This record gives sequence, C-alpha cells and structure tokens, in this order.
Amino acid sequence: MNKTLKTIIFIAALVAAFYAGMKFQAYVYDDLCLDLGGGKQPGGYPICVIEHKTDQ
Repeated sequence: MNKTLKTIIFIAALVAAFYAGMKFQAYVYDDLCLDLGGGKQPGGYPICVIEHKTDQ
C-alpha cells in the first residue's frame, strides 16, 4: 500500500472510532437517565433531572 492510502484508512478509522464513541456515550447516558426514572428530557430539561416534590 502506498502512504496516501494508509493515511486515508487511518483517518477513516479515527473518524469511525470517534463516531462510535459518541453513539456509545449517548446510549449510556440515556440508559442512566431512564434507570434513574428521569426519562429523556423530563419536564423539558435538557439533562437528566428527577423532580422531587415535598409536602410543606
């Protein structure tokens, strides 16, 4: 293989690994929010939030 082809393959592998890492992190984050009972963007919040209301 010539140097250019090796470079292209290396860059493509880096991009694929980065994309796969982003998707994996999104899956883990969503799973954590759902496990905590927060759901996806509960109450319109952009992060995993669980509202707790107390009687006062």
